[in-house]
Amino acid sequence: MTNIRIIEKVGNNPGKTTIMITGVHGNEKVNVKLFDRIIPELRIDNGRVVFLYANLEAIEQNKRFIDINLNRAFIRELLDDEDNKLLEVQTAREIIPYLDNADYLLDLHSSNSPDSKPFVICEPQSFGLAKSMPCGLITFNWDEFEPGSTEYWMNLQNKVAMGFEGGYLGDSASGLRAEEALMNFLSLTGNINCAIRRVPNKKFLRIVSLYKNKESSFGKSREFADFEKLKEKTLIGTEGNKKVYADKGNILLFVRDREELDQECFLIAEEIDKENLLNIKEQDNLFKGGK
Repeated sequence: MTNIRIIEKVGNNPGKTTIMITGVHGNEKVNVKLFDRIIPELRIDNGRVVFLYANLEAIEQNKRFIDINLNRAFIRELLDDEDNKLLEVQTAREIIPYLDNADYLLDLHSSNSPDSKPFVICEPQSFGLAKSMPCGLITFNWDEFEPGSTEYWMNLQNKVAMGFEGGYLGDSASGLRAEEALMNFLSLTGNINCAIRRVPNKKFLRIVSLYKNKESSFGKSREFADFEKLKEKTLIGTEGNKKVYADKGNILLFVRDREELDQECFLIAEEIDKENLLNIKEQDNLFKGGK
């Protein structure tokens, strides 16, 4: 029994293979509806585009996941464990052949938080395409702290891959952003011929740390906006009797209460200026042998 749905569209001319994914988190229905609406109408000019609905069971039950987060399941140790029958691990095994045969990946997401901002998740080899996404934030260095996403798997192969977070799933603008991201992406990969509306003045944020609760449940001290930049040293929350602080200038992402141990409580990012960003891109090119 499969837990994915595949729709392929092929152009009349040769070109690259692009995979577009929705439903990695089954309760993010806005992008599932986008696929349902746009696929019948979309004409591919060059190459091949694979539209993949992931985690059909989670979509059906309107749950983020059934057993584990599918966006943490693309880990070799999990995949190679033949005794691991968790639904999302089996689903990752189904998806991987499509990732391995693709040149590009765009994985569409949305947020349950009403105050969430749209942003891109990628690594430096994907900055060129990321600059044309309909948002003001490009984030990178996630793989070091949160491995196991579809982008992570593609990054291991030095391919261009990104996740696009369109914003709050209850906001109609989220679906419109996702559609624009999809069309811009396919235009830049050469699969379709259409104009691109570029969003200037991008900010680049590097993820620098992830806090997990190791000894007790974690409770946040207050509500924090995603990408909130701290004006002073701030109490973020408590883990049992331990107070957890972040420093002035830190940028916070996804501060969450956690009852179970070893959970992701929050991340910290830093803004990268243009000069340091160029150094990062040069180092990335050197690492890849100039490709």
